[in-house]
Amino acid sequence: MWQSIVKAKYMQGNNLITTIKHKADDSPIWSDLLKIRQFYLKGRSVTTKNGQSTLFWEDPWLHQKPLCILHPVMYDICQDKNISVHTFALKLAQLSFSRWPPPILFDSWVSLIDEIYAYPFANSADEISWKGRKNGKFSTKSVYDMLTSGETGLSFKSIWKAKIPHRIKLFLWLLENQVVLTKDNLLKRNWQGDPSCYFCTSNENIDHLFFLCPVAKVIWGTVALCLGANNIPENIFQYKIWITHWLPLGHPVYTFCLGAVCWAIWKKRNEVCFENKSLKHPTDIILYACALMTYWAGLYGSDMQGKILDGVKILISCVHKVMAQQRSSSPRLLLDGPSQPQASVDDASDEDN
Repeated sequence: MWQSIVKAKYMQGNNLITTIKHKADDSPIWSDLLKIRQFYLKGRSVTTKNGQSTLFWEDPWLHQKPLCILHPVMYDICQDKNISVHTFALKLAQLSFSRWPPPILFDSWVSLIDEIYAYPFANSADEISWKGRKNGKFSTKSVYDMLTSGETGLSFKSIWKAKIPHRIKLFLWLLENQVVLTKDNLLKRNWQGDPSCYFCTSNENIDHLFFLCPVAKVIWGTVALCLGANNIPENIFQYKIWITHWLPLGHPVYTFCLGAVCWAIWKKRNEVCFENKSLKHPTDIILYACALMTYWAGLYGSDMQGKILDGVKILISCVHKVMAQQRSSSPRLLLDGPSQPQASVDDASDEDN
């Protein structure tokens, strides 16, 4: 229905999408579609039947390349650049040119006309298909694949293939790209406000909030206690090395765990920021992360689901151990991370080598 409305409003008189020009009274949506028209045309394929939906010069209908590329001089001097193949046939090849072509070009033009009249036209509509998919049907995913096929760099497959909610995937993607709206990124947008962390007095940035803040150290220290680790990560890159070292057989849940912990920190941080709630204890964030992992475990099969739930139980027991340790010692002890001697992630990596 939407396509029918758009065609009736903007494509009257069987105008081809390639020939339509932007007008001042176009709707914002249609204007945006015209701006990205070249991406659609790049993947569109036309099988010419009666030629009504095929541009004579600019569509690759007679050969694999358009005639405007195969015969550039004739195209430049032709005054009927937007003509369709059907209209070309109705005109009996009598196109208008700005000047008479020299003999060599005229002979080439005559040969082209003979080749066109030998084409097997049919009394049916042209067939429009999409080259990006085997079934010829258009999809936005295939456009994305086409636009990014030549790019190099991180593909973030570990995020997109992870079995976590879609909004958590988007959050982790923003986190990996360092564009989550922590206070340092807000300042880059000319935000006027206090740059200090909501959990401590240091300035807030992504590495600080999720890994270096005393609250974050308690969280990762408790996770480290659960894994038997004697160090904690300081950023996402180190987390990937850290979790691989201390949980070598847990590859399916690496992103799962990162998403639960970081999302729990982010949600609690926003509660302090926007709802004026106070964080009673860092372990509240861990318990919230455990609740998330318990809920997300349903996205896995029964075997992995059971392993995840067992791991959550171990993490909760570690929370109780940390709480008991705090009650029996100095309150500052909890903010120092795991009770084992601290070592860097780089040290762990060196041990592997």
